[in-house]
Amino acid sequence: MVKDGEKSLLKLLQLLEAVGSAPEGIGSRELAAELGMPPSSLFRMLKFLTATGYAAKNGRLYTLGIGVQRLGWRAEVQNPLRTLALPALQRLARETLETVHLAKLDGGRMIYVAKVEGERALRMRSLVGRSSPLHCTGIGKAVLAFLPEDDRQRRLNSLELNAYTPATLTSGAALRQELAEIRCRGYAVDDEEHEEGVYCVAAPVLNRNGGVVAAVSVAGAALYLRGRTVELAGLVGAAARDIGKAIDGTAD
Repeated sequence: MVKDGEKSLLKLLQLLEAVGSAPEGIGSRELAAELGMPPSSLFRMLKFLTATGYAAKNGRLYTLGIGVQRLGWRAEVQNPLRTLALPALQRLARETLETVHLAKLDGGRMIYVAKVEGERALRMRSLVGRSSPLHCTGIGKAVLAFLPEDDRQRRLNSLELNAYTPATLTSGAALRQELAEIRCRGYAVDDEEHEEGVYCVAAPVLNRNGGVVAAVSVAGAALYLRGRTVELAGLVGAAARDIGKAIDGTAD
C-alpha cells in the first residue's frame, strides 16, 4: 500500500518529469490537466520547486531549474558506464572529427549517457539525459537488432512508428527487415530518419555473453558522412568492442 508521503513524492517526481518533457516550458493549467492534479496542490509543489531551484518560471511557463541541471551534471560524472566508455568515445571523436554518442535502453526509448563533440560538430537534438526513439535512430536500431528474439518482438509489437522526417521507417515489416540486415552486418545507419540533414552510424556494445548493453554512434552532416559509411562502421565497431571489454573487465 502506498503511503500518503510516498504519493506526494511520486506526484512531485511526475511534475518534474512533465516540466522536463516540455521543450519550451509548460504552463500550470496544462500541467494540472496532464497530471490530473488539483490546482491548489500543483501550485504548492511548483512554489516549492521554484524556491529550491529545481524549477524556474519564465512568464507563464515553467522550466527545469538550475538544481536539476546540477544534479544532471553530477549524475553524468558519476555514471560508471560513461566513465568506462569515455576513453573510447574520445578516441572515436578524434578519429572521425564528428560527434560521438553513447546511449542505453530505458523502457521504450534510448537515453543518452555520454556525448563527445567532434571538431566538425553539428547542432543536434541529442543531450545527455535526453531520450530518443528506437525505430529511427542508429543507436536505437543497433540495440533493437541485438536484443533476444522474444524481447525484440515484444518491443516491436508495442512501438509507435511515428514519422520524424520523410525518411523515417513507419512500416513494421520494413523495420524488421532492416533489423535483420543490421544483425548480419553488425552496425546500424540512420540516414536522416530522426533529424533532417543528420547521418549516423551506430554499433551495439555487447558483453562477453553477447548481451547488448548500450550502443555507440558517430553522427554528423549527411553531406559529409553518407559516403564514409563502411569506414565509420569499422571505427564505431572498434570503439564498441573496447567499451564492451572495459565493462567485462569490471565484472571479473
